[in-house]
Order: sequence, then structure tokens, then C-alpha cells
Amino acid sequence: MAANRHWLAPHFLDENDSFDLVFQSWIFEADDRVVLVDPCTGNGKPHPVPFFDNLEVPFIERMSETGYRPEDIDLVVCSHLHHDHCGWNTQLRDGKWMPTFPNARYIMRRSEFERWGPQRDRHPVFDYNESVFERSVQPVVDAGLAELVSGSHRLTAGIVVEPAPGHTLGHQMLHLVSGGQHAFFTGDCFHHPIQLVEPAIPFGDAEDLEQAIAMRRKLVELSADNGALLIAAHLPAPYAVRARREGGDLHLAAAGTQEDLK
Repeated sequence: MAANRHWLAPHFLDENDSFDLVFQSWIFEADDRVVLVDPCTGNGKPHPVPFFDNLEVPFIERMSETGYRPEDIDLVVCSHLHHDHCGWNTQLRDGKWMPTFPNARYIMRRSEFERWGPQRDRHPVFDYNESVFERSVQPVVDAGLAELVSGSHRLTAGIVVEPAPGHTLGHQMLHLVSGGQHAFFTGDCFHHPIQLVEPAIPFGDAEDLEQAIAMRRKLVELSADNGALLIAAHLPAPYAVRARREGGDLHLAAAGTQEDLK
């Protein structure tokens, strides 16, 4: 950590070499669409980890403070189908799980859908995600709102979802291009920026560690190529990092900081 403290601290590293993870969603407007990325864990959903078990949080109220209502959302993009990235896909209404965003297309990668769907017994058991598909995914399918994509898939002129496997086999990221600027909403490709410098550092369980390492290296190159923001799901403010080249070296910085802007 010491060699990277100059750009990790204070945002992504404190004086004790500790860091915080946050759980958050992203809303943005582009190409006349309102897009929600990674709708967190959801309320009232059982989970084996007490921190997530049967949450009651004011997610919708906080969304309304940004000026958006659930019915305003046009696209919901789930980077993957772990509980903390698809939970608010649905809400419990009259004892039944129903889509939270009734006018949205829910964009999920087909391979990820198949990983967690009815045929998931072909894969290793992952108790951490038990029943997430039944509560947070299947109701969206039943309502006719799910759109399963493969490969690099263009949603609008400036919004593309791209494969980003490793953390899960069907993980994807969202590539936004607006006004000549680029941003990648990277989901769980990395949980902490140090993994972009040392991509073999694990965090939790990657379903394919080799792919996860390759994906982190690719993200750094993509950012350095076009100045793209790398906006990860669990980073605290300023929420993103950016890479640049100096000579033959790659340098990373927290977005918007002096280190980034110099």
C-alpha cells in the first residue's frame, strides 16, 4: 500500500491502511433515457449475512430526492446478479415480488441469467446468493421486462453493455460515451483501486480469477487510452479512478483530484 498511498489516500485509504466499501446505485440521463445501474440489495429480502438480512432502507425516498421516481426509469442495467446488484429490481407488494421500475427494460447478460437461473445446480453452490433469482429476477421476467443480451450490445447511441467476466462468469459493464468523454460503470470488476495496480489481489470470491485479473488490466488500458472514468460499484467518494500514461508508465488517480487533473 505504501507505494500507492500518494493517490489512494485519503479517499480510498485512511491512516490505518483501512478503507470503506459502500453499496450504491447510479442514475444518469443519456440519449433521452434515464438509466439506473446496479439497484443494490432491496428491502425485506432474507440473507445469510445479518448486515443484509431483511433490510428496511429508504432507497426509493433517496431516489426521489434526486428528482426521479421508479416509473421514470427507462433502463435498469445489472452488472451481475449478486444480491447487492439486483435486489431493488423488485419490491414486495401484497405478498408478491413485483418489478420496482414498471416502465424499464431490465438489461441482464444471458450467460449471467443462465448461471443463476433454474439450471444453476450445474455450477458450484453459492449460499451467499440463495433465492436471489426467485425474488429479484424471475418476477421481472414474468412481467415481460427482462432483456437478455450477449456480446457487446448497444442500448442507445452512447450506451453499450460489454462483457466483463471474472467476478462472475456473466459479469458485464456499461460503457457510456457523451460529449466525447468516456465512462465505464464497472460493477465488481474491482472492489478497491489497489486491484488495478495489483490485479491478483483477491476480494471475496471471483468465479474465474484469471479472467478477473485480465479484466482489471484491460480496464487500466482502456482508461489510459481515452481518459475514461472507471466507476466501480463499491467505491466511496469520489467514486471513480482514471489512468494516464507518462512515458512508458501507467499512473492511476482518484477522479477529480489534483493528482488526476495535473
